[in-house]
Amino acid sequence: MSNVFTVKACEDKNAKLVIHPETAEQIGLGRKKFAYACFGSHKYYTDIKMSSEVSEDSILLSHKLMEELRIPDYPVYEVRVNGNEINIGPYIGLLASAKNSNLTEGRLNKMMTYVREYSRVHGAIVVFALDRVDTANRLVEGYCFNPVKDCWQRGVFPYPSAIYRSIGLSEKWKNHFLSVIGDKMFNSRYFSKWEMYQWFSGDMGRYESHINIPYTQLYQSYQDVLDLTEKFGKIYVKPVSGLQGRGVVRISREDGAMVFQYREQGENYRIELKDPDEIIDFITKRFYQGRYLIQQGIDLLRYRGRIIDFRCVVQKDQSGKWVCKAIIGRCGDRESVVSNISSGGTAFPAVEILKRAMSSSEDEVLSMEEKIRDFAVRTCNTLDEYGINCGDLGVDVGIDSQGNLWLIEINNRDPDPTIALNINDWKLYYSLKAGRLYYAKLLAGFGSLE
Repeated sequence: MSNVFTVKACEDKNAKLVIHPETAEQIGLGRKKFAYACFGSHKYYTDIKMSSEVSEDSILLSHKLMEELRIPDYPVYEVRVNGNEINIGPYIGLLASAKNSNLTEGRLNKMMTYVREYSRVHGAIVVFALDRVDTANRLVEGYCFNPVKDCWQRGVFPYPSAIYRSIGLSEKWKNHFLSVIGDKMFNSRYFSKWEMYQWFSGDMGRYESHINIPYTQLYQSYQDVLDLTEKFGKIYVKPVSGLQGRGVVRISREDGAMVFQYREQGENYRIELKDPDEIIDFITKRFYQGRYLIQQGIDLLRYRGRIIDFRCVVQKDQSGKWVCKAIIGRCGDRESVVSNISSGGTAFPAVEILKRAMSSSEDEVLSMEEKIRDFAVRTCNTLDEYGINCGDLGVDVGIDSQGNLWLIEINNRDPDPTIALNINDWKLYYSLKAGRLYYAKLLAGFGSLE
């Protein structure tokens, strides 16, 4: 017997759920005569009727119940019974834009990548925008995936059981969704580089399994730059909330001069200054108090003089376990201070770039890849302990000249899966896009039964 069902309307004036006796036994309804059906945020009491005339892979709901739940009849559903609750789903929301006008036909076509594995996820997958959320009635106007027509179908639905968001939200909005659906939205909280450092550095020396992270402090004045360059020999100054390596400056002391290296408008720059006033002037004009971080420079692994780090794409599966789905090496442009692909870097499968850079045996290379994988998963598990509800993260890891691993950065704002295309791996790209739905399925009440 199948574990997925169609849900169709039947003629009945009262709230009623009609089901085949064997199906009722399979899903755990047993001898129940009365319960309540649940679809997203909507719940409604219903009588239960057994009928052998109903197909075993079908559940019939009265028109009244269909209307109260606002459940579309074109997806295929799974059903979970918990006590007197009959949960029909999973119902997953993709909060993709602040404005519905941005959800154009072209944008929706691109979002079809999310449902490429629909035959394993099932349920209602609804794309919606923030300005189409009706807080008074707990409704969203959006686009539900229709697996029969293979398209998005517009409609008005209850709040989803779980939400994957790819836009910023105010505290008011986050707490609103929390009050209605619970802690079922991920990534629940966007955090800055400074917050990340404060959290992880607090563990160093306290926990044996702490994550290595370079010493970091907030920029307050030019003196901080001078002091930390003196202490470490090389530092990086980067925006607290910057993305894609933009605004990063490497500062070092060489032959009595302060050397500033950075990338701007596609070009790499190197400036050497010896005059103290010129040094102070450069620093104060470029960096702003509280808006930049100063970070200890680590001698990272290089290949032909080009800096290397590794982007680990880590996602939670349907059981809530972190899985490192990909490790992609990023080799920076020659003379560049960052490895980002958008800043001229080149992507390689991790094993390939490790072989080139380490000049080690295959066993040693595979061992290092496994260490990176474990490091990334431990990093994500640590974030869970901090109370951050995430399901999809980009973890940037560096290897120093001694083979030690360092946490460079965590991308928690809708990590971009197109990095898979930089190594021409379309299968991985589609897997990363669709993979976000498995943790959402768990949050929606449909975790793995294995």
